[in-house]
Amino acid sequence: MNTKKLLFAAAVLSILVACSSDDQSMEQRVPVTLQYTTIDVAETRAAQNLNEGTFASGEAIKVKISNTGADEWTDYTFTSGDAGAMSPASTIPYYPAGSQNIDIVAYYPATAGTSFSVQADQTADADYKASDLMFASVTNQAKQAAPVDLAFTHKMAKLCVNVTAGTDISNITSVSILNVKPTVSFDQNTGAVGEATGDATSISIINNGAVVFPAQTIDGGLLSIVTDMGTATYTVSNKAFESGKVYTINIAVNLPAIGAISTIPGWTTEGTVYVNIDMPRPFVDMGTVTIGGVKKNLKWSPCNMGASYPWEYGDYYAWGATVPFYQDGYAQEDPCTHWINGKTGYDEASCRYYNGSQYTKYNSDDGKTSFADYNYEDDPARVWWKGTWHIPTNEEWTALLDENYYTWEYTTDYLGDGSNHVGVIVTRKPDTGPCSGNSIFLPAAGRREDYYITGSGTTGYYWSSSLYTGGEDLDHACDLLITSYGFFSTRAYRFLGLSIRPVSE
Repeated sequence: MNTKKLLFAAAVLSILVACSSDDQSMEQRVPVTLQYTTIDVAETRAAQNLNEGTFASGEAIKVKISNTGADEWTDYTFTSGDAGAMSPASTIPYYPAGSQNIDIVAYYPATAGTSFSVQADQTADADYKASDLMFASVTNQAKQAAPVDLAFTHKMAKLCVNVTAGTDISNITSVSILNVKPTVSFDQNTGAVGEATGDATSISIINNGAVVFPAQTIDGGLLSIVTDMGTATYTVSNKAFESGKVYTINIAVNLPAIGAISTIPGWTTEGTVYVNIDMPRPFVDMGTVTIGGVKKNLKWSPCNMGASYPWEYGDYYAWGATVPFYQDGYAQEDPCTHWINGKTGYDEASCRYYNGSQYTKYNSDDGKTSFADYNYEDDPARVWWKGTWHIPTNEEWTALLDENYYTWEYTTDYLGDGSNHVGVIVTRKPDTGPCSGNSIFLPAAGRREDYYITGSGTTGYYWSSSLYTGGEDLDHACDLLITSYGFFSTRAYRFLGLSIRPVSE
């Protein structure tokens, strides 16, 4: 709802209407008593329904009373209790004697001053509620036995954020709202708030929680979402957040591609928006290399395609195939009988573009020798990871083998914990640029031939995107071979299942 009401219910401001004179004694005057209807006092940490329909027990609320038009306020602090009870914290207020009508205002939190700022960390209930400025008023109220209702309105805007881990994301670590001006002026007698001011800051919230902040327009970063795979930033374009309005956004953070950061489409003044964020994949900057006289700054994936960690083998691909030949979950089975798309194994008969006697693409007829020649349509790194990701060319692998810039270390214990992860650590040499010391690990995943995995744990085979043109049949493509005795640029049959280590420019 736009306005959350907290009703000061039965016997809110009672008065003994039978008073017959203005000179009655203090003992004859009637105290102002307050209570409110409790909907649900059980509140969970950073729940999205905090301060909606109820105050928690022990909350302080400032109540101010004045004779109508006098603008001479007497302040009282009330404390909420169980079952809707409210009691004055100190001085008991009384109705004034006589027939004079009164004005009543109340605000929460009771500590709100003429300048009000929201908390920079709203992950705890107390800090969230200390930021949720509310105000209620009744003017020219005649004395009556019936309750006087005070309807509270929220002076802040509220954003509920629900983030789920999507493709290739395991954990959502933290969520923050960005670019918030945190401060407003506050008139304690009228409830008026000024424009948001102060340096733009971030506010920490918990996932599936809520944040309140002054009404304002935000242009640019709205949310920072930290995941186990990196940080996703969500932006808005001149989005106006209004006081008393509730906005809900449900976000799935995925890791399928590098792409433009999304913006919120079609916001309503109060409603739910469902969006996805495709956050950039992590990379390791291995520095600038010169290929064919052209300098390139190559950024390598820290993992093989199909792997979540550097030491995992990942999937095996035939050259030019954009999907593995086996079902997910059976990648390491030996022999593998769980083939897809009519494949019988990593053999020539199953290889893409082989018609039984020759290859029909990337051959002497079309003259194409690289996936770039067909706009990367046969490159699984580009097909699935988008952006500029691609299988390295043979020249890019060769540049990584340059001993002037890189060291290659074969290891049988990559993590150094006895887990025996075998492969090669490639490191940018010291004093060779700003990326000196950066490294990637290439696990010895072996390869698939027919329906067997061979060489895993000792040898690694990594495809390049370059066709091997030294033979007449054009049935080989260039690959990188890693062994305990050396590292080589070599060639392999196109139908073999090799690892892929994507690279981006």
